[in-house]
Amino acid sequence: MTIKEGNMSGDSLLAEHVYRETCSNIRATDDISFKLMGVVPLLSGATFLTFFLKEDVSSKAGPAIVMLSLFAALVTLGLFRWELRNIQTCSWLRRRAELLENIVVTEAQVPKQPLPPRGIGKTEAEKWVYSVTIITWLCIPFMVSQLTLLPWWLLHIYGVSAALIFITTAISALSDVRMAQSRLIISSH
Repeated sequence: MTIKEGNMSGDSLLAEHVYRETCSNIRATDDISFKLMGVVPLLSGATFLTFFLKEDVSSKAGPAIVMLSLFAALVTLGLFRWELRNIQTCSWLRRRAELLENIVVTEAQVPKQPLPPRGIGKTEAEKWVYSVTIITWLCIPFMVSQLTLLPWWLLHIYGVSAALIFITTAISALSDVRMAQSRLIISSH
């Protein structure tokens, strides 16, 4: 990789600085994503095991389980929506880095980023992990409590809330958050 030849103008140095900062920001967004991808399923899995390893869940715990399930699904959905924005930012940063490479790098053949194996990359993996976690949280009341012992009004609240959370999760998982090449604006002074 060689820097464009010439008199090392301020523009060239600025482009190189912006490129370094862009790459640093890509690493930071990836680091946040990987930490969340580890913590969310780990905490959820530990809670699921706690429910299932208990021999008998008291019928009095049913309302608490329903509310905990909705709370956990909503928190996970909030993290998922934030993570989709993080993916969008990272995608924008990657496109920006590609454009800056065209300014900063000459002569050397810089390979493009490889495609993810079988088309399943970071974005698809995160959508899968968060969606499965949310759906599992919504299923917990069916698996560990006797719903027939719950008050009718709580079942209705749960049903409507769970449906809205599920629909929002599906819409989120199906949304395209990657930055398209055509949406980038290149300005030259």
